Amino acid sequence: MIFNITSCLCSEEGKTEQTEEFYETLQDQVDKISKNEYIAFAGDYNARVGNIHIDGILGTNGEITTNSNGHKLKEFASVNEFKITNTFFRHKEIHKMKWSARGCRSIVDYILTNKKLSPLVNDTKVIKEYDVTTDHYLLISKIILPQKWYTFTKRSLRQEKNFRIYLLEDPSIRLI
Repeated sequence: MIFNITSCLCSEEGKTEQTEEFYETLQDQVDKISKNEYIAFAGDYNARVGNIHIDGILGTNGEITTNSNGHKLKEFASVNEFKITNTFFRHKEIHKMKWSARGCRSIVDYILTNKKLSPLVNDTKVIKEYDVTTDHYLLISKIILPQKWYTFTKRSLRQEKNFRIYLLEDPSIRLI
């Protein structure tokens, strides 16, 4: 059971060649990942996908505006059967708008999940409480992990004691 999380940054709106190259590279990465894995792609896509429902891909809780990067993102999500999670959860505008600069606000950052991970996503929203030096806000997804993952974690802790990884906390051993 593998959880694959990828972070990405697409070029600005209007840079067609760089955008095409970005999606080709992203598709290459998707093709390398097994369909049996839990997959999430999170990042700044500089895309505005709108709020017209596409079954299983796009919800109705996005912003009204669409741009060319948004069309590319929707196409990528459709081809790979990814869900654009931001658009499926109803929130106040303050918890939806991800980017704010020059008096404009929009949603340009998204978290995409595959069919296997999508049912486990409980919420996706913007958190503005954290002070970061950027014009973007923190975007989070709450994911409910399957029960079998908890037993896997307990087993890993037992293995840690067998390998005595805790000894790496000792400064004298760490430098060896």
